[in-house]
Amino acid sequence: MDKQKKGVYIWSAFFGVSLIILHISIRIYTGDDNYFSTALNGVSLQDYLHRRYTQWSSRVVIEAILVYIAKNYVIWKACNIIMYALWAYSLYKITKSYIGIIMGLTMLYPITDMLSAGWIATSLNYFWPLVLGTYSFVAVEKAISGIRIKWHEIVLSVMAEIIAVNVEQYAVIHILCLGVILVYLLLRKDCIKYKYYILGIHFIICIANLLLMVACPGNELRKMQETCKRMKDFENLSVFDKLVYGFNTTISGYLSQICLLFLLFVVIIFVCVVKKSKDEGDSGWILPFSSIPILLITIVSIGNVFRNGYFTEISNALSQGEIINPVNWSKPIHYIIFALYVFFTVAIAVSIVYIFEDVLIGSIHGFLFLCSVLVRMVMGFSPTLYASGQRTFCFSYGVILYLIIIVLKESKLLFSEKERRRFEYMLLGMGSVFVLEMVTRICMAYGI
Repeated sequence: MDKQKKGVYIWSAFFGVSLIILHISIRIYTGDDNYFSTALNGVSLQDYLHRRYTQWSSRVVIEAILVYIAKNYVIWKACNIIMYALWAYSLYKITKSYIGIIMGLTMLYPITDMLSAGWIATSLNYFWPLVLGTYSFVAVEKAISGIRIKWHEIVLSVMAEIIAVNVEQYAVIHILCLGVILVYLLLRKDCIKYKYYILGIHFIICIANLLLMVACPGNELRKMQETCKRMKDFENLSVFDKLVYGFNTTISGYLSQICLLFLLFVVIIFVCVVKKSKDEGDSGWILPFSSIPILLITIVSIGNVFRNGYFTEISNALSQGEIINPVNWSKPIHYIIFALYVFFTVAIAVSIVYIFEDVLIGSIHGFLFLCSVLVRMVMGFSPTLYASGQRTFCFSYGVILYLIIIVLKESKLLFSEKERRRFEYMLLGMGSVFVLEMVTRICMAYGI
């Protein structure tokens, strides 16, 4: 048995055992799961969905599935494990990278983010759309690569997209990704009509769902209720204010949550930049510029651990992401923090571009990082910006995970086989510890 095949077996065992342990630890019912498990008592599905669309939400496709899944938590657990496997499979088919590393990286997703509004309700509204949306791009990737797609693959891709784009946040990232692919084909002067037909189908579905959201009377009613309950000054905010709210809370969230997946992403980007600049003898501006994200994360970490006046003040300001308002406009620190957020974002995007040999491909993936920021920024247009919590980073983390895989694949020639093997061992160790941490957090949430 060769080393790669043996490695796949080891990763598969880790992947399967970890998922089983995590889902055994999860207890149902909590939060909104109780509501959805009894939603069809005494009413038909059609009547229930009509009421939800007119009074609360346009997520009728997802809720049509949710009200049945919520009736049996064992079925949800089995389906959720399958979703993890589908996620790893989809990323493998899209990136053509080593499946072992992909399985290891998917296990670094902070599953406890799905606890906030109930495991079943939150996962079906966030994690499942992320997975199904990723899967829908498998057929798109085949088309772009010039591989003929079987009819059932197109049907499954369309079905997955219909479910995924029913969530407002995911619809934003989906249409951005489709736009990136379209621009790529146009810049490459690719004239094969078949590729544009596949993209066209996905565009039509996504746009149709966006129109469904805009026309939904329930969305407006829900916004009014959530504004009164969660964020009373929401209607007084300008578009610019909402953008700043979204941006500040996104970058401060990246810094303050210290998500292992995002931390690994930043470290990998920096190490790859260091390695490439060293090999090319080009260590001028790029090294200090690419070190900005590492520096800011370090400041936040030090401020959280060591209560020193200077570090604590800077760390708190970076972690809170407070916007400039009539109360604090005279304090320079808030202008400095916003500038640091911008440098943080640009530094990562530019570093990604630098790593790639093909500037166009690098620019596309640098832009995808900006999309990961943008898909969380849109929460600034919702009065549940703060109430929704960390689960709103789900789609951003999905893009981050994809970028880690692509960057590792691109930088393969920069590192020796021995260095890559060490990284694999390190990832396996990190993943094992992280899974145990997630199990501990789950148990603590139930007071165990």
